[in-house]
Amino acid sequence: MSLFVGLLLSSCANYSSQNTLYEQTLKSGLCEPSFFDKEKSLVEAKQDPIYVGLNAGIIARNCGDFKKSNYFLDKAEESYKFDVDLQGFGSKVGNAVVGTLLNEGVLDYQGSLYERIMVNVYKGLNYMSLEDFANARVEFNRALIRQNKAREYFASEIASKRAEFEKINASGNYNQSFTQATTMISSQFDHLLKDYETTKNFVNPYATYLASIFFFLDKDYIKAADLFKEVAVINADKKEFNKQFAVFEQYANSNNPSKLDTYIFIVYESGFSSELREFAFSLPLNIGDELVLVSFALPVLHKRENSFEYILANEAKSEVLVDFDTIIATEFKIELGGKIASAFVSSIAKTTLSATVANNDPTGGLLSLAANLINAGVTRADLRFWNSLPKYANILMIKNEGNVQIRSSDGRLLYQNDALDISKNALIMLRSYEKFLPSVVWLIN
Repeated sequence: MSLFVGLLLSSCANYSSQNTLYEQTLKSGLCEPSFFDKEKSLVEAKQDPIYVGLNAGIIARNCGDFKKSNYFLDKAEESYKFDVDLQGFGSKVGNAVVGTLLNEGVLDYQGSLYERIMVNVYKGLNYMSLEDFANARVEFNRALIRQNKAREYFASEIASKRAEFEKINASGNYNQSFTQATTMISSQFDHLLKDYETTKNFVNPYATYLASIFFFLDKDYIKAADLFKEVAVINADKKEFNKQFAVFEQYANSNNPSKLDTYIFIVYESGFSSELREFAFSLPLNIGDELVLVSFALPVLHKRENSFEYILANEAKSEVLVDFDTIIATEFKIELGGKIASAFVSSIAKTTLSATVANNDPTGGLLSLAANLINAGVTRADLRFWNSLPKYANILMIKNEGNVQIRSSDGRLLYQNDALDISKNALIMLRSYEKFLPSVVWLIN
């Protein structure tokens, strides 16, 4: 009985409070050892290691503890490889049954593809800060491989989700109800997602850009220029990209790069990307010969605030490289059909189970009431996501003259350094969560 109650309580959680905790920890800049000890005990015990590892990993990075950050991100990546990518058929079937009868919040978080790519990007940046360029190279190469695989995956995934929809829709038991439910739900989501754009191809230019910067700083100028071309092509109308592309080409074609001017590349991450919120509703559906009120709960994207629109470095203005909301919305919309289908099957199964209990209740209605309460409690959307990704990434390049002064779009001083080594190219990463909170800055030579 205690096991059942524990499972029930965990299934009722949709993780919104935990998401808030992670966000507030980042904003406040807290770096308490007790926090990391608790998160470490969770990932070591394999209790939701991807969800915990992703969020704790960036909080540790925010604290400047790059080794600890990579420890948590490693744990998340290990779970991707061994618990998600290589999950056996039996496990998948078992998980599907549990997710149908309770909800997906009972199961470990499996993450999104855009998150998997960014795991390797941030691990690469951590290794750069640790001056371990050999391991940084491994991570950026992995990020690029994952990005290519993501393109292939989504091409097949779209076809797979369409087939899943058609299978449920063809079922004699579900045909009319499923068509009715999906029409109603899809119309609501069209309204809820009207402010989001999507990309035609699953491409994260941020991963490609940072990889090109890494190879440039690692003096692999030809590979850096080849990677930068991919970013420059889709931003050909923007002066900043053309300016940087000219520098990459100059270095790649030079017989003596050490004699060329050096530059400071500035990457500015601002605000928070979209969060997940619960969209709960009920629909009257025909189940068999009866009209039944069926409860649904699905995640929906909700935009969060940006910090500063742009930054100025020595009076030069940054340019937007990527809108993370667009990347997130692209994957979310592709996966939406499967989420609706899963929610439909889950809600119908729980409603049917409640009806069966009601029709065979020897307690005069008490058992039926309990079944309905449990059904309502476990019909929750899974709201887990990587809480710390930025809303926008801006980029900027200036000539390295030994000093840099970075200001916000409203004139506030965010960072100043008058002792830069003019013989080296450098990368400055600047992270701003909210306008009135201190920015976090990392300098990498």
